[in-house]
Amino acid sequence: MMQSYGKEFFAQVPENLFSIFSRSLKEIYVDLLFLVYREYNKRIYTLSRDHIIDLFTEYLESMGEQAWQAEDEGGWENAAKGARERAHQLLRRLVDTGWLSLEPELDYTFRISIPDYAIALLEAMNKIRTGYRVEFKGRILSIYQNLTGSEGFSYVALQQAYESTRELIDGLKSLNHSIKHYTEKLLEAEDVSAILNQIYDEYQTKVLGEQYYRLKTSEHISKYRTGILKSIREWQANRAEIDRQAGIMVREKRAPDRAAAENMLYDWLEYIESTFSKEMDKLLGEIDRRNARYARSAADRLRFKLRRGMGSGRHIFNVLAYLGKLARESGEKAQVPGEIARSIALFPQAAVDTGSLKKPPAARQIHKPQPLRVVPVPDEVRRKKLSQFGSRVAQEVTVEQINSYVNAVLGERDACPIGSLPLDNQNQWVKLIYIILYSQSPGACYRLEGKRGETVTIKDGTIEVPNLVIRRKERTV
Repeated sequence: MMQSYGKEFFAQVPENLFSIFSRSLKEIYVDLLFLVYREYNKRIYTLSRDHIIDLFTEYLESMGEQAWQAEDEGGWENAAKGARERAHQLLRRLVDTGWLSLEPELDYTFRISIPDYAIALLEAMNKIRTGYRVEFKGRILSIYQNLTGSEGFSYVALQQAYESTRELIDGLKSLNHSIKHYTEKLLEAEDVSAILNQIYDEYQTKVLGEQYYRLKTSEHISKYRTGILKSIREWQANRAEIDRQAGIMVREKRAPDRAAAENMLYDWLEYIESTFSKEMDKLLGEIDRRNARYARSAADRLRFKLRRGMGSGRHIFNVLAYLGKLARESGEKAQVPGEIARSIALFPQAAVDTGSLKKPPAARQIHKPQPLRVVPVPDEVRRKKLSQFGSRVAQEVTVEQINSYVNAVLGERDACPIGSLPLDNQNQWVKLIYIILYSQSPGACYRLEGKRGETVTIKDGTIEVPNLVIRRKERTV
């Protein structure tokens, strides 16, 4: 049996919470809720009931007769006569449905508060109302700083990076859907002005905006991807640190036991790694394709509107109207002007030029398959080709061979600077190159540490090599 999410949701909110949106006063209720929400965000404490009544009364008076012309809602028109009485009635309705809460004070007055579930819903409604878009640059930078900062090996930093990654993906999914919505909306525009306003005022400002262009140019995701994935793989390879952080999570009541904590940490790591290694590129590619489709649709729509009334039908209409004018002025048998005769030649015919270099198209010939003759390969040629292929395979260097070489170089040590490696012949230099290339491979038994770009001199200052340290990875159980 599938899990009942609806049952879980309505167990957290009042049963008739959304009933105010099914009535004729739904827009008024939303306006009043946002009035309370705005005042609530300005203050630390609860709100005075009298202050809320004053706000509601001022709002209703500003609406004038428009506020009273709704359908009768449970005796609305009969129970309340003035704006203040109607404000009391509306506030009571919002309290009864669970959007607001009344808290009695010692002086027999009441204060207004907003329940936690109502705050979450109002925040979502406010984002929809204002067209809120995620700031992609800030999200990616936050993920990068949490994973590479001084507190990188902390479950708190990892959790924040995970939550920022989810918010980033949700923002990109929302952007992807918005492009589809505006592409459909583009077809509803009736004139050129409306199309241009939608392209420049709405689409470029509200949908894409500068933040997405920064994400694709100066603040491209590739600027942070390498550092993020490197930190994630260091987390995954450090079994001792994961065990320690799991213990901290259990002590701080973030998980019921160590096994659950470890599963939570690995789930966060897997989600971040999958997002930045695969899913992010797929989503950005889909956004780019939809953006290109929107641009094509906008161009086609503009072209259609600009050419409207200038096609062959309009052209014939103008010709016939002119002929009718001549018939009225000069009689039906007046000679038709030459320019009119040329204008009605809508489908001119042309003969094939025999002197043209282009050949006329010919009908496709029916293909008649013929059996191919098998040419035998001499044994000497076969042996030579196999020998060449074997030589190429023997020259290939695998990650397992480099692991064996690194283990032999390290011996009993856990780390060794690149400058201390034996570099006396061509074969050792080739292996150094493969050590650097395979350092990011999941199958490598080592990793490179140090600041990229720095070098150190060896061989009496005649050669420079990367100032990196080869460190053996910790063996995982």
